[in-house]
This record gives sequence, C-alpha cells and structure tokens, in this order.
Amino acid sequence: MQNQNHRHVQGLKVLFFSTYASPESGASHALLHTIKRVQTVGIKPLVVIPDSADGRAMFPESEFEVLYLDLLRPRRTWNPLIQARYGLSFPVTLSSLRRIIRQRNVDLVHFNEITDVIAGMAAKSCGVPSVCNVRSDCPPNPYRMALLSALRATTDAIVVPSKSTTAWITAVAADLSARIRLVYDYAFDVTDYLSPHPDPAFRQELGIPRDEVLVVLVSKLVTPKGHLCFIRAAEKVLKQSKGVHFVIVGGTVPGREADASAIRTLGEMLTPAPGLRFMGPRSDLPSIYAACDIAVHCPVFPDTYPTVVLLPMLAGKAVIGSNIGGVPEQIEHNRTGILVPPDDAEALAQAIMSLVRDPAGRTCLGSAAMSTIKSGLEPETQGRILADLYEEVMNANRRPADGGNSVKDHLFAS
Repeated sequence: MQNQNHRHVQGLKVLFFSTYASPESGASHALLHTIKRVQTVGIKPLVVIPDSADGRAMFPESEFEVLYLDLLRPRRTWNPLIQARYGLSFPVTLSSLRRIIRQRNVDLVHFNEITDVIAGMAAKSCGVPSVCNVRSDCPPNPYRMALLSALRATTDAIVVPSKSTTAWITAVAADLSARIRLVYDYAFDVTDYLSPHPDPAFRQELGIPRDEVLVVLVSKLVTPKGHLCFIRAAEKVLKQSKGVHFVIVGGTVPGREADASAIRTLGEMLTPAPGLRFMGPRSDLPSIYAACDIAVHCPVFPDTYPTVVLLPMLAGKAVIGSNIGGVPEQIEHNRTGILVPPDDAEALAQAIMSLVRDPAGRTCLGSAAMSTIKSGLEPETQGRILADLYEEVMNANRRPADGGNSVKDHLFAS
C-alpha cells in the first residue's frame, strides 16, 4: 500500500549529505534512520558522508549506495586557522557535490543540518531542488543570519524536528515559515528498546545493588547539555541519601576538550566516585537504560528533539528533562516525566529526590511514557511523510508543459 501511495516517488534518487558522522551524535543517528525509512517507500538514497572510521561504520557500503569524501565540518569558532582551512576546502567540496549530482542523476538533495548548506548551494547551481533538516535552535551569531540567508536562497523546504525550532526560525526569518515542515526525529530502532534487556551486567560492572537507585545522564561532554547542573544536583542528592548512584555516559567532542575537562573536574571535586562515575561513550544504551531507575536530560541551551529523552521513555523509565527547546514536546509534566527549569540544580535535585522516595511513582511515569511512545509516536511514519514532501517539492520544480510559470512560485504561498 505504501508503494502504491507513493508511486510518483518510486525510484527517486535523493542525495543525503552530512559533513559529520559520529555514534554519539543524535543528528547522525537521525540521518541514518531517516535514510532507512525512506527506502521502504521506494526512495533510492545516495549517501555522501565523511571518509572516517565513524562514517564507514555508521553508513556501510553493504547497506547503502555511499560515497566517502574528505569533508570538513563548519566550525563555530573565531580561530582564523580553522576558518581558513574550511575556506580552502569549500570550493573543492562544492565542485565534488556538483559533479556527483550531475553524474549520478540526482533528483533531489537532502542535507542533514543547517551548517551543511553547501549541499543546498550545489543543488541550486545544478537546478536540482533541496531539502534541509534544521536540527539546532538559535545557532550563535554571526552564523545564524548567514545560514538562514543561505537557506532562503537555496532550499525549497526546511524540515524541523520540533515546534521550538519552528519558533526561532519564524521569529528571525518570518518569510521562511511557509517552507517549514515539522517531522519529529526518531533516531533509533524501536525493536532495540522494546525487546527485554536484562540489567544485572551493567549494575554488576558498577557494583550497584538492585535495591539502590541508579540515575543516568547520557550525552556527549559539552556544557550546553547541562552536565554541570547535573553534577551540582547530584551533590545535593548525595548529601541526603546514600542509596543513590549517578552515572554520566558520553565522550569528548573533538574541538570541545575544554568542556569535557571542566565537566570532569567539577565532578571529581563535588561528587567523586563512587557517588558519580564517568563511563565514557558506550554502545550498549538499551542495557544501560534497562538498568537505570531515573534518566536525566538537563540541557541549559535549547535542544531540538533529543533522542536521549525518548529512549528511556521507550524503555519504561522515569525521565526528568529541562523545560526548554523540544523537551516539553516529548514530556508531559507529571504524567510521562518531570520537567524542571533549565540550569536549576536545586529544582533538579528536588525532582530526583521525589522519584528516589517514590518507587511507585517512578513506575507510573515510566509506564505512561512507554505507552505514549508506542501508541502515538510511530517512527515508521517518517518515511511516508518525507516521501510526500519530496513529491511536493519535485512537483513544485516542474514547469508546466505550456511554458507557464512554475508552480514553485505558489507552493509555499498558502
């Protein structure tokens, strides 16, 4: 039935582009699962990804038609050497993308983040439509207006993962609002989290008895994710209870080593092991979430639609999140989780302690969260939604046979 509904996009060749691939990146996982889902409705993906160990592992040639290129990711830094290096790589990458689009008969380009807008430029110069995922809220100036201007000039549709992202784009670039399409990110395989996962191994690794409370935060070690707030909250909780254990799962981001150092330093000073332990990056997240009692995601900067909120919810765990960005679209306060003000260690500590003292309440929140995810947020719909969008964009870029004006001029007017 899906193929019949999308017969007009059968065999559509879509180039998916990203300058970054990492197993710790929610955006990378979102791209991976987006590609898999559009394949199910007949889209033919061509993946252009960095030639790196992570890129080859996440997007193997055995599963996709893929090209690995030497790609530099645009960096938000004033370092002239980094910017000069990217500037020198820009024309080379642009030329490579133009050649690929033409030689591979690409019908449409879909790039994974707003900073990957070079793919939109290549598409525009080849007369091919493009779609952009904007997966960040309010990137810092001066990049913000420059990137939005590039989208305005090159991109036919903008896919956002949350109403929060829609709000900031329309606030600063109202003329782009009609191009926006909301498609929630489901950057995971549902079956990994619905299958039972025994948890003794992870608890045994940490030496935590089953009758004590394990609180986890899973995120790469960058300060916008709220690790410093989490550590200060952990300090407050540990002063009140000896039966609570805190774990941070996540690794250092290249170029953000200072963030990771500051996070580890504060943790070692305020909550030394075994009160709080740093586990580094892990690939066994289903088992970790199965083992935990409470999951926390407490960003201090808007996080668009974080997967690390959805995963513990899907595993039936109590979740605490910052009331910022897309998190309030994921958590219904006091029904499927708890929302706290961002960067408020006292409020976060109180929320954690309330769940520590109420095992039945944890179970109730977790059950409601799992039920909501399973019944209302089906990731399989993403492929169909995007196929509809691709068809809309392709139709808008086809000129009528009589040589009249393209319907593209009117598509986004309503």
